[in-house]
Amino acid sequence: MHATTKINDLTLIEIEDFLSDIDVDNILNSRIQKFEKAISHYPNYYRNNDRLVENNNVLSDYLFEKLTQRQILDLKGQITGVNEKIRFCRYQKDQLFSRHQDGVYYPNSNHESKFTFLLYLNDNSCFKAGATEFYTSKNAQFPVKTIVPKKGKLVIFDHQIWHTGARVIKGNKYILRSDVMVQSNAASTNHQGYIWNLLQLNDNQFLSGGRDTKIKHWNTNLELLNTIEIHSKSVIKMISLCQMHEFVSCSRDFTVKKWHLSGEVLAVTHLDEMILNITNFKDELIIAVGTSGKMYVLDTNLQIIETIPVHHHWVWGLSIVGNNAISCCENGNICITNIYSRKTKCLYTHDQPLFCINTEKRNVILAGAKDGTLIELSLETKKIIKTKVHSDIIRSIVYYNQHIISCGESNKIISFDEKTKETTEVFGAKNFLQDIKLINGFVYVAGYDGIITKLKIDPKPPF
Repeated sequence: MHATTKINDLTLIEIEDFLSDIDVDNILNSRIQKFEKAISHYPNYYRNNDRLVENNNVLSDYLFEKLTQRQILDLKGQITGVNEKIRFCRYQKDQLFSRHQDGVYYPNSNHESKFTFLLYLNDNSCFKAGATEFYTSKNAQFPVKTIVPKKGKLVIFDHQIWHTGARVIKGNKYILRSDVMVQSNAASTNHQGYIWNLLQLNDNQFLSGGRDTKIKHWNTNLELLNTIEIHSKSVIKMISLCQMHEFVSCSRDFTVKKWHLSGEVLAVTHLDEMILNITNFKDELIIAVGTSGKMYVLDTNLQIIETIPVHHHWVWGLSIVGNNAISCCENGNICITNIYSRKTKCLYTHDQPLFCINTEKRNVILAGAKDGTLIELSLETKKIIKTKVHSDIIRSIVYYNQHIISCGESNKIISFDEKTKETTEVFGAKNFLQDIKLINGFVYVAGYDGIITKLKIDPKPPF
């Protein structure tokens, strides 16, 4: 027995009794003591459940065979199997997975995931709440469909459907999560999955780092010059050293690496946490921040010199002002840390998590918040101006000719005029915008879809 629902013309299929109780118990019981927290890879406000990840061809083939027997999906078309990367999740009391879309998984250039494969491993009689809720958009007020977990039930749905794993109030909820794989479209030069960061090299070239582990080298006509593969997971941030001849990057693989444009790796540091941002301090030191809230001071060979306690949550924003590092955190703090004395203090606390920092303008700190608020903090007067410019997380901020240009999870680029205080939508996308760079009067914007878009703006000199 199965039922099909359409949400924004996207498919959701419910299959009752996909596996028997005995089959489910055989899958779960041997793994029930092996779960670990997902917090090292995801912020607590977004996802705080426990999980177990394994590559298991035998299990994925078994699940695909069971799915084939149901003759529900068009298996004669592009569908090729169930992803061998199996994620088991446990939701205990007060654990949840906030509203999100599932990312596309690319095992190679010929295949990608299309549908989420969600199998419930126990009944809702074992826990309270914890339903799976589906929405028409990220900001929709109410779910359009709610599925109550039932042992052995399978739900298959398009990755583009917004959904949550609602908070569990009591007991433990268990699920198996994988993907239905399909043949990829024609190969392109785009990243496979979202782009985290853009780095300008000169007036004619820049780099992009993405979820597909790749660093791509482009000219400003968006022609791909080279692809560098030195990380095993998402490339989150890149910086340049020594007048553009050497580079440093951090990744979800818990490493910081130094390298040449040729792809030659010069130095590697492995850390006990994921580094989210790095910056160059006077070509003498590398400053790094990550998920623990600590600030690392490294030499240019990536040896750790000092570890400074600054925050207690994920630190996304990082910039240098004089001898100080300015950082912002998901607990809403903006802190200033003297690199030489190692002394730190909090300058301001916002009531929302903060995700980016800009200090291009003298004695002014700009920060972008989770609720789309742009915060302007004067280091001279201590005056704080807060302006709502987006409807969601601000991910990147730049200055341009007395305008503050920002992008983020509202799927928009917004220009804010500092004189008139007016906001103007510069660009709208179908999904998140993660980073922007201004090069020769053009805006280059990195998208969730792995595409870089080039936009012409007013050809006046930068601020």
